[in-house]
This record gives sequence, C-alpha cells and structure tokens, in this order.
Amino acid sequence: MLIRIKLQRPKQRARFVHPMNPAPRTAILSPGFQNTRTVRVFPQGWGLSAQRFHPQSIAAPRAELRRIASQELRLEHAVIALTHPGEDGLSAADRDLFWRAFGVPVYEQYLDENNRVLAMECDAHSGLHVLRGCEDLHLEREACACGDRSPRVARGPRVDELVKLLA
Repeated sequence: MLIRIKLQRPKQRARFVHPMNPAPRTAILSPGFQNTRTVRVFPQGWGLSAQRFHPQSIAAPRAELRRIASQELRLEHAVIALTHPGEDGLSAADRDLFWRAFGVPVYEQYLDENNRVLAMECDAHSGLHVLRGCEDLHLEREACACGDRSPRVARGPRVDELVKLLA
C-alpha cells in the first residue's frame, strides 16, 4: 500500500523595506511579512501585544491607520501606509490626518499581492520610486527632488493638471 502525503510549504512572507536605514523598531499591522530583529508583525492590527512592543514606527494599510489615529499614539520615526494594486494612494487628507495623529513623517509603499515592494516614497514625497513592475501605471520620468532618477508612480492629481482645472 502506497500512502501519499501532500506537503504544503508555508506561504513565503515578504521582507519589509523601511524607508529609513537603519530601520527603527517597527510594528507592521498586517499579515504576510517576516519578523526580524527590529520588525514585528501583528497580523490582527493594533492591540495590546503591539503596544507592549513600543514601536518607533508603524506600517499598516490606510484603514488600520485611520482606526488607530484617535488613540493618541506618538511615534518617533515614521508611519508607512501600505497600498496594493487596485487601491487608491494616500490622499492629502490622509497624510494630514496621519501627520497630526502620529507626529511623524508619512510614507507610502505600493506592494504586490505577496507584499513585495513595487514602489516606495522618498523624503521628497513627490511620487513613489519604482523598484520593479508598475509598467501599467502612470509614471513620471523627470528626476525627483531627492536626486533619484528612477521613474516614479504619480500619486494624486499632477500639478499641471490642477493648474488646468483652476484656469
């Protein structure tokens, strides 16, 4: 008698790429990422275990960031909003809310379905620098104010489009 056992490998978890180097103690409030020395994943979102971790930085989907924005949580380094294909990027209202709520710079990261970074925002906050993929999105090709010449995913209305609307 032959018995077959089908083994399933655990789903590969993505490594989180923090916009700051070295990465501060960061709580990721979303499943699908690897824990590291300075990064802890809290798949159920913000709760007691995340509070006990005392993060200096938080990465989470916009909905989770909105949910915890009223909890008077003060951070030391950054908030990273995680977006996926089909989702809108951060709005100016989101950025303002998160800045006021957490008191730190707000960055956006655009991830694929496996949470690998496709594009990420720099300190100049003028689009998301493409790391891979993104060919189907509107890309800006001029150099960023940070000096990086890689294409950027345009987020929100472009300045020249706003000027046309106001004219």
